[in-house]
Amino acid sequence: MFGVVPKVLWNKVAPADERNRIRLAMNCLLIEGDGKHVLVDTGVGTKNDPKFRDIFAVERPESLLEDLAALGIKPEDVTTVATTHLHFDHCGGGTTRGEDGAVRPTFPRAHYLVRRQEWESAHPPNERNRASYLSENYDPIEKAGQLVLHDKDIEILPGVTLRGLPGHTVGHQGVFFDVAGTRALYTVDLVPTIAHLPLPYIMGFDTHPLTTLETKRAILRDATREGWLFLLEHDPDHLVVRVAGPAERPTFEKVA
Repeated sequence: MFGVVPKVLWNKVAPADERNRIRLAMNCLLIEGDGKHVLVDTGVGTKNDPKFRDIFAVERPESLLEDLAALGIKPEDVTTVATTHLHFDHCGGGTTRGEDGAVRPTFPRAHYLVRRQEWESAHPPNERNRASYLSENYDPIEKAGQLVLHDKDIEILPGVTLRGLPGHTVGHQGVFFDVAGTRALYTVDLVPTIAHLPLPYIMGFDTHPLTTLETKRAILRDATREGWLFLLEHDPDHLVVRVAGPAERPTFEKVA
């Protein structure tokens, strides 16, 4: 999760267990407006076998649908699924295996947005990234006619933009919007946890880490100057933070 940063450093901020795993969350984002329910990312899903769940210590894989139900939202109520990229921990919940063994879209009335560059990277994946791209997570969406590919940044609701943040993958993107006049960014895997706020803390999963570095530098330059809110997809203890300080040594204040 920390690339070239030595464990002696990252273990201080994200202690590993005896199998070298760290605590992570899969905090999906729900945006409501104009009578629509837009879901950004879907977590790991429920299709994975016991070996997979053991390797990654997956807990509560069904929590996405449970959390939506707690808000009174049924799968058929979701109108759009905005996929930030096609790694299994971000799009796995977008499809579900039925009792008949067939894999179908979890949200039957939604259109699923995927950046075209990302779709092409997954068809086919290469030797370095194929463990992250699992076709059962997205090919059934195309088969069902619910896939919408886009080539550039798009507004998914008024004032809410799905914008490219390349580096983690070529088609990786985040969500930009304003909250009471303050810029907010769902950072996805550009800054997956608060431990990844420093510039050099870049994941080994990134296909273009030097591009990630420049993307991150540009975002932190604006975010620290203007006091942006970062919504962190993988942090189990910090859902929202306000960033400050110089971009080279950013600081944060926990908001939620």
